[in-house]
Amino acid sequence: MVILRVLFFQLLVLFTIPLVAQKYDPVDGGFETSERKIQAQTNPRLQQKNLEEWMELNLGYAPAGGIIQHNGGYSYTWLEGFAVVWKGPNEGKRIIKSNVPKDIEPLKPYAATKCVCIFNHEVSNQEYLDFVTDVFLEKMRLMNPKLTFMDKRGNFTDSFLNSLVMNFLKPGVIIPKLKTGKTLGSVLIQDVQDSITKTEMKLHELLDMGKITYNGIKIFPDASGWKDNFIFNIQNEPMMVYYLCHPSYRNYPICNLRQSQAMAYCQWLSAQLSKLSGKEIVVSLPTEMEWIQAASYEIEDSRSYYKPSTNLYWRNEKGSYIAHHLGYKTPAQREQYENWLKYRQSIKPNTKLTKSDSLENFSQERIELDFGGDGDFYNSKSVFSYWPNDAGCYNIFGNVAEMTSTTEGDMMVAKGGCFGDVGDVLFPGSRALVYVGESMPMVGFRPVLKMR
Repeated sequence: MVILRVLFFQLLVLFTIPLVAQKYDPVDGGFETSERKIQAQTNPRLQQKNLEEWMELNLGYAPAGGIIQHNGGYSYTWLEGFAVVWKGPNEGKRIIKSNVPKDIEPLKPYAATKCVCIFNHEVSNQEYLDFVTDVFLEKMRLMNPKLTFMDKRGNFTDSFLNSLVMNFLKPGVIIPKLKTGKTLGSVLIQDVQDSITKTEMKLHELLDMGKITYNGIKIFPDASGWKDNFIFNIQNEPMMVYYLCHPSYRNYPICNLRQSQAMAYCQWLSAQLSKLSGKEIVVSLPTEMEWIQAASYEIEDSRSYYKPSTNLYWRNEKGSYIAHHLGYKTPAQREQYENWLKYRQSIKPNTKLTKSDSLENFSQERIELDFGGDGDFYNSKSVFSYWPNDAGCYNIFGNVAEMTSTTEGDMMVAKGGCFGDVGDVLFPGSRALVYVGESMPMVGFRPVLKMR
């Protein structure tokens, strides 16, 4: 596998010579500009790398010739944050421990005719925000070609901040002088006072971010999805403010995007990589079959834990979760939980138990589900969490479901399951169906790369 990967990257490098002077930063995802050169003098994170290094750090690889097979799965969507059956007699029914029949027939094994070169991680907030920053600065540059963005210390200038307020602030709002910052995210997340309500808010809440467009597409995420898509939305309200811009979440997967916004990012990255290589490089959303190939690829002698067919509870030999999702209790955990309830009722027979804790009203969710067992239940984790599968892909299952270019009418197919899904829907064959124009916190994306 290592030899194949090395040969693959060597071939790609041959096609990308000569490299132009522009460099790519695999950490922050941005390309070299005059502003970023200034930043790099004081910020070691902005030291640039070339295309070959970027590819080695960012790409996974599922070669041609392998036999692809999986055991089917569910066709589902999300309702109040939970996976439910999409269509049929069980439409809208919660998927828990196979309580409804699977409605996707297993694919017959087939040979992969083409290699799939896919991102080894879901696109992160930092990478997407670099895209937004690049587009945003270009718009500001068109408004004022003489505008200076960065000072010698790598901070945004007062003239840039004043132009930001002048051109992007929502009508009727007046805010005091802004604080400088080294990244657009640090600027957008600073506290400002709304002159109308007199309440403290984050700057990006008072800006008209809908004006930031790429090829006519509004590219700033709609953070309201954190509140609108969950029955337990109070816990997620802070995510609306902090998730995209706060540095604590820079390596978390970008979400709350429509398919068109993810495609806009892919178009932008295609242009940047093509400039860097001198050849045409196409970045796009994978087809459903390309995603399945990357998710299903297994080396014959591999002992990878990413083998759902032999890993019912999605845990390794030590009992630790191997994917970020809503796990099931093991048989031992279920027995322990039921014994605890019985003991509680025996020592306090006159105590009025809640419906969910009552022996007469054992809920299947309480018995089966291990809420928060893998550390997080209400949101995603870093894009490099857990251990990669044999294709080198982190979080190919769980964390956030991943967009594909495959559609059925006005529905988009998303794959891999999310942080709130049970293990039944993480299998390669399962497919979540989402309206093309809809955005939600459970869905991100992982592009594929092709050379032409």
